[in-house]
Amino acid sequence: MSLRLVDGKGRVTASTQFAPPPLPTYSNCADILQPPVRVANGAVYFADSSGAVRRLAADGSVSQVTTFQLTNKQQALSFAVRPDGKQLIAIVLSTPPLHDPPPQALGDPVFGPGSWSLDLETGTAGGTAAVVLHKNFGTSFPSPTVITGWDQYGPTATLNSAICTQNVLPSTKYTGTLIHLAMDGTHLDQIGGADCQAWDELVDGTVLCGSGDWQSFSVRRKNGDVLWSRSGGYLQNVTLSSDGNGVASADGTVYIRNSSQAASFARTAQPAVQILGWADPGHVVTIGTDGRLGLSAPANNGLMIVDLGLTITSTCQSCLPYGVSLIGTI
Repeated sequence: MSLRLVDGKGRVTASTQFAPPPLPTYSNCADILQPPVRVANGAVYFADSSGAVRRLAADGSVSQVTTFQLTNKQQALSFAVRPDGKQLIAIVLSTPPLHDPPPQALGDPVFGPGSWSLDLETGTAGGTAAVVLHKNFGTSFPSPTVITGWDQYGPTATLNSAICTQNVLPSTKYTGTLIHLAMDGTHLDQIGGADCQAWDELVDGTVLCGSGDWQSFSVRRKNGDVLWSRSGGYLQNVTLSSDGNGVASADGTVYIRNSSQAASFARTAQPAVQILGWADPGHVVTIGTDGRLGLSAPANNGLMIVDLGLTITSTCQSCLPYGVSLIGTI
């Protein structure tokens, strides 16, 4: 897989190749996995199929950071990097062995004898990661804790997380209750208040909370204070701008704090596009049905697209851009 840093004009400023972590077989549903790519301290940290985490700097140099313990293809890795790049935390979820022979019909068992388990690992940049907590879930399909990021208050994770789905979700990164997690695995405060269904979060703790019907949201401080809110249509894969003043839905709708009218690609003659995330507070990154990447300024209600001159030819989800940051599209 190719990992590229791209500036606002579509120029590739740094790149590398890596084999991403495995895609476990869960059941008759699509896996929900955390991205194997994280942004911290002006660089990109990426995990490969062996659990090794490396750092791609803006100048193109690649360095080894640490290694988490991935030993087979039936393990899912979620990890995060402290904003200064000095510490890392990860959860490795392991399934029971796959059934032998493999299932031939919908009702056949996916797994053979064995248990689900979870390992929490921590490490420092340049050091060796260690397991600090191990849990055995038995044979029942779990809703585990999953690492989602690291804000200025500490690591974040979702409790009771969905790990596979048969439906489109408003967020595939936050599928449970969002909390701060201590380095020993202790559950700390719920981010956004007790009624927050988190869909996205910023490094400063600002959180995007959604409604149960997926048609409204509120942007809050981490303690639950509401900064602004909107209601509208059905929201999908929703992302929050880096200044907290914009919310974008993958279907092509953008909500701005100081505007009562949502901007939408539906009002233009542009080809069908999806919004991947925010490049900066004033621009969203888009991908067309032809795989071409673009930038659009939500302040202009027409949402016209500036072509970045890059095309993603693969249709697999793991091959799409993993996110955006101030150092460029990832």
